[in-house]
Amino acid sequence: MALKRSAAQTAQQERQKLTARKACHYGVFLWSMATGLPVMAAQAADTDEDAKKKSQEQTAESDVPNSVENLVVQGERHKNATTDGTGSYVVKAVSMGKMLLRLDDIPQSVSVLSRQQMRDQNLNTVDDALKQVPGVNVNLYGDGTAGMTARGYTLTPQFDGVPSTGGLQISQQFDVAIYDRLEVLRGPNGMFQGSAPPGGSVNFVRKRPLDHFKAQGSFSGGSWNNLHADADVTGPLTASKRVTGRLVLAGTDRDYFYQKAHDRRWTAYADIDVHVTDHTTVSLVAMGQKNDTTRFMGLPRAADGSDLHLSRNSFVGADWGRTSSPMYELGGELEHRFGGGWRARLSGRHRMTDNPLHYTYLSSAVTAQKRGNFVVANSLIQDQYDGADLYFTGPVRVLHHKIDLLIGGNYDSDLMVDGGATRSWRTDTSLAGLDIFSPAISSTIQPDITTKYREPTKQGGVYGSARIHLLPSLELLMGGRLSFYEYKYKNISQNTPYVISQKNNAVPTPYLGLVWHFVPNLTAYVSFTDTFSPQSAYSLSGRLKPVLGQQIEGGLKGNFFHRNLNVTVAGYRVVERNKAIEDGDQDPICGRSGTSTCYRAAGKVRSQGAEVEMIGRLLPGWDINASYTYNDNVILKDSTASLVGQAYTPNSPKHLFKLWTHYRFAPPEATRNVWSVGGGLTAQSGTFGTSRTVTQGSYVVANAQIGYQLRPELNITVNVNNLSNTRYYQRLGNIYYYNYYGEPRNFMATVQSVF
Repeated sequence: MALKRSAAQTAQQERQKLTARKACHYGVFLWSMATGLPVMAAQAADTDEDAKKKSQEQTAESDVPNSVENLVVQGERHKNATTDGTGSYVVKAVSMGKMLLRLDDIPQSVSVLSRQQMRDQNLNTVDDALKQVPGVNVNLYGDGTAGMTARGYTLTPQFDGVPSTGGLQISQQFDVAIYDRLEVLRGPNGMFQGSAPPGGSVNFVRKRPLDHFKAQGSFSGGSWNNLHADADVTGPLTASKRVTGRLVLAGTDRDYFYQKAHDRRWTAYADIDVHVTDHTTVSLVAMGQKNDTTRFMGLPRAADGSDLHLSRNSFVGADWGRTSSPMYELGGELEHRFGGGWRARLSGRHRMTDNPLHYTYLSSAVTAQKRGNFVVANSLIQDQYDGADLYFTGPVRVLHHKIDLLIGGNYDSDLMVDGGATRSWRTDTSLAGLDIFSPAISSTIQPDITTKYREPTKQGGVYGSARIHLLPSLELLMGGRLSFYEYKYKNISQNTPYVISQKNNAVPTPYLGLVWHFVPNLTAYVSFTDTFSPQSAYSLSGRLKPVLGQQIEGGLKGNFFHRNLNVTVAGYRVVERNKAIEDGDQDPICGRSGTSTCYRAAGKVRSQGAEVEMIGRLLPGWDINASYTYNDNVILKDSTASLVGQAYTPNSPKHLFKLWTHYRFAPPEATRNVWSVGGGLTAQSGTFGTSRTVTQGSYVVANAQIGYQLRPELNITVNVNNLSNTRYYQRLGNIYYYNYYGEPRNFMATVQSVF
């Protein structure tokens, strides 16, 4: 009886703790959401003196645009906001936080990859662009897609501030020629993103029309028949300049350093902005892309995980594996400025993707004679992404204190129709014991997809925040979100009823932050947030439970040389439960289609570390983007005792250093006969793959560039990548596949024109 009573008391105490914790979360959220009610009442009682002070503050802050239209629509008229045409690596404000804050006003780590750096480095793909962002790891999947992680967790996308459940991980991406910049927040972004991993968010900010004519383009040619071209035209469409437009076209046609592989993609993007009044703007957007790509599953390793030292140009599998993936998107925005610093914005997007795959992969250890057993896979994945975001933001005053308010809501859905089938060497002996480099596998072996599933994922939420200016140098941020999430599926081949697999209602995600500008160019900050992340991963027994966790972060931010150079030092700690880990010892036989990668819940995990970033202009003509990140992610609790204390994220180095620097041998006003040089370096510590026996040590890769600006509208550059021809794996998998060498030494020449 005593034991029962003790157990009952313990259970009651745990329930009380849980109830108290949830009450605190709801309390913080409701406080921040309700702040606007008394504040609005107090605003009406503002005195003339308050109004005068408010006007002075707005004048002092006039270098930060007070609308998204000013930030990205009018382009070069506000050189401190957009990056296209500024010639700078630095931005003075970012839009992913809705309030258009300076970087040192955000109590989290935020990096921005500007159009100028993309231009300087000739970055044409999202994969290559994100490789330049501090702390971001890019893991290829051999079909033009990749997985992106930061701090040991996956990143989630936003498109001009509209969150999306999918569209980044293992998804085709548009050519970066259509983007003005990529804003990357590392760490949880639950207040705006909703349910998402704590790795962070990537906000893809599109180029917007200008109110004057501008045309630019580039053509590149390099190793392995790597060709790329883009053209960009913008300007007013009416004499009054009330209607402006922009058209971007881009194309890639290339082979790879490994045999039998080819990639071709064409991109088109159009944006029309209508300035209905001086305070109202409507934007209409359309874009499309067609990808034709060879499916390459990577190289095998030895049975013990060691390197087989295969040639870097090796291709394993049948050479007929292809994917043809069209992608189309329509979008629109409506923004209105009410005056007094208040504005509202409504955004929506609709994207359709189609990704059929027919390919082979190795599913047995490679023999000494380089022979193995194969599987033929046939799969179809169609996604329809829909998203909308509406918010209101503006300042009020309470007791002589300024408060910036934000309230809004968003909705996001991913309707996926998928199916798959495989034929294995276990049931078809013609797939056994084949030469891994040229297996005699007929393309007519195409397993029939007899079962398809319809899997809608829907999430929505309301969010709000208050930035309270406690002192001229001290700001308190309080905010939060209530999230609603549902995932269900049905077998459309058999027309079975929907099965609701996951459903979460009114999940609170509180957010607290404190920013202290203790000297004019130095800022200290600290922040705390919860994380909530339903998982799409499957184990052999079904879909995994949601991940729950918390993060605390603190650091220093500095701006120097008239805000032309930014420096950030940050430290963080994340603790999560139910984290998915890829089960590298299993074939991809999970999910509804039976062809997806298998995962398992790791119990409790922790990620902690530090980040240092320097970006901007050290001297006239000398730009730099340098970063060092330290990440220690470890399994704290797992059903497999031997894994406790080990790192949990594959292909995530503990130490990662990135550098790109560019110097122009002339003052900014010089535009003829000007030489420039650039150089970059990436160094990282050792990593392991999806199978822990597959490892590699640390490596360093260096790049160089030389450029010559012949006249204002013509610039020529030559890039040399992997100067020392370092042999390394840019991604590690298991002993069968997903091991990809990094590119050997290669060259790229580019001609850029601006009119």
